[in-house]
This record gives sequence, C-alpha cells and structure tokens, in this order.
Amino acid sequence: MNNKNDIQKLVNETLNSLEGLQKAEPRPFLFTRVMARIKRDEDTLWEKLAALIAKPAIAFATVILFLAINAFVLFQASGNNSSNTQETSLVAGNDFGLSVSSLYDINPEQNDIVQK
Repeated sequence: MNNKNDIQKLVNETLNSLEGLQKAEPRPFLFTRVMARIKRDEDTLWEKLAALIAKPAIAFATVILFLAINAFVLFQASGNNSSNTQETSLVAGNDFGLSVSSLYDINPEQNDIVQK
C-alpha cells in the first residue's frame, strides 16, 4: 500500500517538473546554411582529398609503402652497423673516460725534454 503511494507521488513530481519546458529553437540562419550546403555543387579540395584517402586501395597501398620503407632503412642500418662495430666500441670507450691519459701520453716530446 505504501509503495503505491510513493510511486504515485514520484510520478506526479516528474510530470510537474515538465511544466516549465519550452520548445527548443535553432540558432538564427540555420535553415539557410543547411540549404546552401545541400545546394552546393562543387566539393572543396579537403573533401576531395578525404575521399581519396578513404578508399581502401589507397590506404592499403600507403601502409605497404610505409612498411617497405621502414624495412629498407632497418636492413641498411643493420648492414652498416656490423662493419663499424669495432670503431664504435673504441670511440665509445673514449667517450666514457675508460681510457686514462696523462700529460705524458699527450705530448711525449715534452716528456723527454723534462727528463733531460
């Protein structure tokens, strides 16, 4: 019995909340803009470009070309990397200060002069 009264009360509150609603109105000149867009015959450059890119054949060819370029660069880099491994390791050792050098190692001529 109590549930029916609660439900009826909620229904009445909901219906009363709808009393102040007004009809939604579009912005000015909306109809004019929509009709002008419909009547326009020519497509813009961006619409033509989007239509071209959206074709599955073009999209698939672009992906294949991108993967082929990446594979080419990867294989070229790995081929050149094996021949330069020793040179790179020597340079890297010097970059991190792994080789100790002193003033005597830099100018051996001056070392002989100082000792005499």
